[in-house]
Amino acid sequence: MRIYLVRHAESTDNYRQVYGGSGRDVDLTELGMLQAKEIANVFDGLSVRSIYSSPLLRACRTASEILNRCPSIALDLSDLLIEKHFGSLEGKSYRTKHGEPVGEEPFNLVAKRVETFYLEILKKQILQIGHTECVVVVSHGVTLDYMLRVIFKDFNNLGVYTSGRFLSNAAYHLLEIDASSEQLISAHLNIDSHLVGVKKKVSKILIGAKYDTKQTKMDLFCK
Repeated sequence: MRIYLVRHAESTDNYRQVYGGSGRDVDLTELGMLQAKEIANVFDGLSVRSIYSSPLLRACRTASEILNRCPSIALDLSDLLIEKHFGSLEGKSYRTKHGEPVGEEPFNLVAKRVETFYLEILKKQILQIGHTECVVVVSHGVTLDYMLRVIFKDFNNLGVYTSGRFLSNAAYHLLEIDASSEQLISAHLNIDSHLVGVKKKVSKILIGAKYDTKQTKMDLFCK
């Protein structure tokens, strides 16, 4: 079976290059929405068993585009998949030096909820679904980086994943697991080939602009 770990498409905070954690529920940009549609195309013709997402708007909107390719299932939202809270850094540029943040979520708490999601939800799916089926998880940079570590540790006897560069917006990790032997067969990281040329489709006037929200509400897609 396959696991797709998908980072949400470009948000307004990503464009502004500011810390945007769980304390900021921002929307996608116009480019981000095009990226979400492109990542959704990856799942055409695939047998998707489940789609899990962080409830933050940027992730939920990305996941909902994928859901459009899988009309027979519903979107499962989990607070365990939200991004880290950056405390007093929320909304501030990450290209500028700041003092010690106040109210930042400790990494051990982020790790605990990611591990809880994995053990109580994702691993059960991995061991139960068919060989040709797949599960999709849509979340955030910090969260998915730790999720990848957890999966490598649990299923891969041949190597250990150490944090590298975070996933690009609307990029994904693809992991193939043999449930019977509980072994990681292959891992393709930070796949973004589906995004080639997407930026050229956005008018210069709309670069960085918030996505036009005159769309179907997200809660219609969610359980």
